[in-house]
Amino acid sequence: MNSKKNIVILYTELSGYVLSCLKALANKSDVNVTVVHWPIKTEAPFHLPTSANFQLIERSNFSRDDIISTVKSKSPDLLIISGWLDEDYLAVARVYLPVIPVVLTIDNHWEGTIKQWFAVISSPFFIRKHFNYAWVPGAPQTNYVSKLGFSKNKIKTGFYSADTELFTEFFRKRERSSSSKKKLLFIGRYIERKGVIELWEEFIKLSSSNDEWELHCVGVGELWEKRPSHPKIFHHGFLQPQDMAPLITSSEAFVMPSHFEPWGVALHEMSAAGLPLIASDAVGATTMFLNHGENGWIYKNGDNNALSNCLTELYISTESKLDQMGIISHELASRLTPDIWAETALNFLLCNKLNN
Repeated sequence: MNSKKNIVILYTELSGYVLSCLKALANKSDVNVTVVHWPIKTEAPFHLPTSANFQLIERSNFSRDDIISTVKSKSPDLLIISGWLDEDYLAVARVYLPVIPVVLTIDNHWEGTIKQWFAVISSPFFIRKHFNYAWVPGAPQTNYVSKLGFSKNKIKTGFYSADTELFTEFFRKRERSSSSKKKLLFIGRYIERKGVIELWEEFIKLSSSNDEWELHCVGVGELWEKRPSHPKIFHHGFLQPQDMAPLITSSEAFVMPSHFEPWGVALHEMSAAGLPLIASDAVGATTMFLNHGENGWIYKNGDNNALSNCLTELYISTESKLDQMGIISHELASRLTPDIWAETALNFLLCNKLNN
């Protein structure tokens, strides 16, 4: 590309890991990046860094005409849109679909629900009238967008990436604690679908016969007031990623017991940090970052006995086995990075050139 390309992203809720990907994209010398986004949730606050490399625009007070006017002023060569529920974003898509790549991003798995079948049936008249490419996190979502009518050459994976540079630093700083206590780490919102209640219950059941392990939980949410008071369970509230370094580097393993988790970037983050992993099979990121028996354990969602068995497997693992699992986790994490994410975004520009 001889001149700078303009990439506009119409996003829903930003997060720290999304920003790391956007910054990697903006750091490419041949692009300008503009991101229009929804207001930040107060439930999971995080720091929004300022940068000269790209522009962030909160759309809270923007009308549809304001958004269209803003996008037009950027003369976009590529438009990436989060989902199809924002009518104002769809209005922008209709303006640009005939002339540039308009990329749909979704993280839903195919479950065969009535709602999804309706989306499939209506896709030729609705979704495909707004988007000509799809970008999804991984294999669990590919089946869905294929059913929506996107051909294989119009689909890319790797839409969610952890800030692997940050968590690789945690991996390098990991040290085995001199304490006799071992830490199992949970990071996630305190809501039912994260499976935190079942985790607390199964951990407490096993704690009477196991004195070595503690459970450290990072997060906030509607279940905060119902959190158990237990001598081996520690509640840290919400922490910025950079503030979690002491906790992550001193933990022996990470658990993600979600009942519904389309992807689960935290699993990628802890993989990059070099932790053995436990996760339910409802976590989409297990397909890329967790090999059962190699760097952790996967159990059937909703099976509390299976969760308990995984915890037991963790507890009886030797230090050398856990160390080896952590190394494998770190290696698997390199499958996707913000730089790879940025290259994928740029490839949509090339795809459009080849297909025209």
